[in-house]
Amino acid sequence: ESPLSYEFSNIRSLQLIPRFVDLSSSFLASRNTFLFEVRFHIKKSSSSINCKRRSSVPTSSYSSSCSVNSLVFNPCSSSSSTSSALKRSIMSTTTASTDDAVSANNKCNGELKKEEDDKDKNNNDDIPENKELIVEGQARMLYPKGLVFYNPVQVQNRDVSILMCNMHVERRAKRQMMQTHKKKIYRQAREDIIATLPDTLSKNDRDRLIDSRMDREKIQKELSEMESSTDWAQHVRDKTKEDTQKGGVRILDALAASGLRSIRYWKEIPHVKQVVINDMDEAAVDLAKENVCYNQVQDVLLDDESDDNEYGIKVQLGDATHVMYMARRPPNIEKYTPTQLMQNEQFDIVDLDPYGSAAPFLDAAVQSVVHGGMINVTCTDMAALGGAHPETCYGRYAAMPIPQGKYLQELALRILLHSIATTAAKYGRTIKPILSVGMHFYIRVFVEVYDDKAGVNALSLSIGTVYQSTRCPSFHVVPHGQHGNKSGTKYQPARAPTIPNCEETGAPFKTAGPLWLGPLHDLTVVDEAVRRLENPSTKYFTFPLKTQKPLHGLLTSVSEELSDIPLYYTIPDLCKTVGCPAPPTKNFNAAIINAGYRVSGYHKVPNAIKTDAPNYVVWDIMRAWCQQYPPKKVKEKKNKKTGENSSPEGKGKFISAAEKILSIEPKIKVDFTIPEGSSQQKKAQRFPPNPEANWGPKSRATGYKRKSETNDVTNNQIVSETKVSKLE
Repeated sequence: ESPLSYEFSNIRSLQLIPRFVDLSSSFLASRNTFLFEVRFHIKKSSSSINCKRRSSVPTSSYSSSCSVNSLVFNPCSSSSSTSSALKRSIMSTTTASTDDAVSANNKCNGELKKEEDDKDKNNNDDIPENKELIVEGQARMLYPKGLVFYNPVQVQNRDVSILMCNMHVERRAKRQMMQTHKKKIYRQAREDIIATLPDTLSKNDRDRLIDSRMDREKIQKELSEMESSTDWAQHVRDKTKEDTQKGGVRILDALAASGLRSIRYWKEIPHVKQVVINDMDEAAVDLAKENVCYNQVQDVLLDDESDDNEYGIKVQLGDATHVMYMARRPPNIEKYTPTQLMQNEQFDIVDLDPYGSAAPFLDAAVQSVVHGGMINVTCTDMAALGGAHPETCYGRYAAMPIPQGKYLQELALRILLHSIATTAAKYGRTIKPILSVGMHFYIRVFVEVYDDKAGVNALSLSIGTVYQSTRCPSFHVVPHGQHGNKSGTKYQPARAPTIPNCEETGAPFKTAGPLWLGPLHDLTVVDEAVRRLENPSTKYFTFPLKTQKPLHGLLTSVSEELSDIPLYYTIPDLCKTVGCPAPPTKNFNAAIINAGYRVSGYHKVPNAIKTDAPNYVVWDIMRAWCQQYPPKKVKEKKNKKTGENSSPEGKGKFISAAEKILSIEPKIKVDFTIPEGSSQQKKAQRFPPNPEANWGPKSRATGYKRKSETNDVTNNQIVSETKVSKLE
């Protein structure tokens, strides 16, 4: 019975458009709480109003019915700052009639038009007191204060994802256009040949003549010229909205959390048709919807019933594995099977960034991506992958790590790639690693997936086992398969190392794996990524990457790696074994190059030695170094249980690993002279220090309390109140 004051303000996550044809509301007063019901019929979308509630009740539609303690509205343009004149009360009545709503709306539009040229993208006045603003790339996110929803360590993760996804979209467009052009050229060449043939020929004779007269070299040359002359980055950015709606990229952020990565994908990657923001946490989904509206892309926000091929952003509450298993239907199929009728179309890019291991999601992920699509996988369970908990690693990835192995960073990547490769092989698919890196406390891989039955048959050549000496850094890597005939069409099991024990120390081997033995990266893509980071342009980036310098250093190190050589040594580990001072890395690398072998570093370990030289060459270099700088006597503890450090020559007699290694005569002549030009490196920030203290993983994000927890609290309160009443 008392007038209610309406004030337009930015409160929560519902964005409405003014020009109300009908506005009706009803109120029920009860203990200063109102039941508010409002219906908006949208007529025109000339400007927009951010309409949000200060209430814990979530919303996702334009019609709402909720219980609130205070309701506040503020008209604000999506592209202009909030005017103080628009914050005043514009209605004061018990019931809002249609005429009042329309007149008030016209008044607001008149004031908004005066401020169209006064744009302020910061909108700092719109930040609620219980939220904080995070700006990353082109995304502006509101996060609850005091809760774990944002970790600055992952900025580089998202930046490299933006870069890799941009380049994948270009390769996709290139592949599609080249296939279309190739079919067109062959069709035209076939028609030209047919025009010269007599009509009396049989079909078999005609096909034979067409095949013999087809100038494939000329066609291939024309295709190569087209490929090299086309600017594919510009080609993608020249796509119109109609082109994107028809054949754009669909991205699934399966474990999206607050949706920061997804919003950046939508705003910073060209030719994106749809981004699906999925999470199983209701609080994360509500926060993602709020931030979609806050980033002013709510005009493309899709509802849960929208079609898979619809253009826009879809925010949904769902189980990631279920969503991916339901998206296994290949696109562009003319006739569906009964099973495919129940499925959704596959995605072009699937992103997995879980808290911990990605192993539970890999089976669904490799099926839910299109032929030639890409899956981006993060794993933060380095305690398992690094060997601290080998039993856990074996349970998750069916592979055994090396506890305290010096090459654990690369071994973790190869174990993950093995898991993805063998999982994809079950469905007749192979993988092609585009980029595999270790960053901070986690690993991240970008892998393209292809339908390739022949590649699956050859998979055993790319999967193998590492045999690690128990007393020194020597190791052997053996693939699981080998060619069974000269033509390479048959395969058979590979042979284990011909030596039963370590050739340097005589110690037994311990095994690790299976692991991926193929390349970790596509160096062509990596080189192009480095070039773009060195010469950033709006053609490649819609917004500067925050971690451009450290990302450039990381990818520069990757581009210099021998990605086809599994695992590496470390100079400190080699020197610790024989007890000598560490040689400079450039001199050690020079000795390997002068011996006729290749050598490189590793992007995560500054003193790594990755080489195709055999073990004896590495140790001959160490023996030559020890002659110049005699080592100290190394004290080696004997394993009483296994006796691994005891000498096989006599029981009770102990000879250290250093003594055994240094007693062997060198097989090569070692030259530490640095070859001309070999020490020149591209200037880059390769191993930057942590930017702040406690730089690492945070605790798991906390969402709404579960119903069971809430019920427990309520029951405890009831029990305590009952006890108090009985005592009274």
